[in-house]
Amino acid sequence: MPALPDLELVAEKVHESWMKTKQDQGVTTRQSETGEELMVPYAQLSEPAKELDRMTVRTVYAAIEALSS
Repeated sequence: MPALPDLELVAEKVHESWMKTKQDQGVTTRQSETGEELMVPYAQLSEPAKELDRMTVRTVYAAIEALSS
C-alpha cells in the first residue's frame, strides 16, 4: 500500500472542506464548546481544535489500512 499523505496536511484540508460546507449553508460563525471560533484558517485554531480534524484523518486512515489488509 502506498504511503498515506501527511496527517497534518490532510487535517488542514479536512478543516477547509468543513468550513466551505458551512459557508455554503450560510454559516458565518461556529464556536466550540469552549467558545473558540472555529470558522478561521486551520493555522489559527488551538491545538485541541486541530486535534478534532486530526482525529477524523486518523479514523479514515485506520479504515483504509483495515480494508487493505
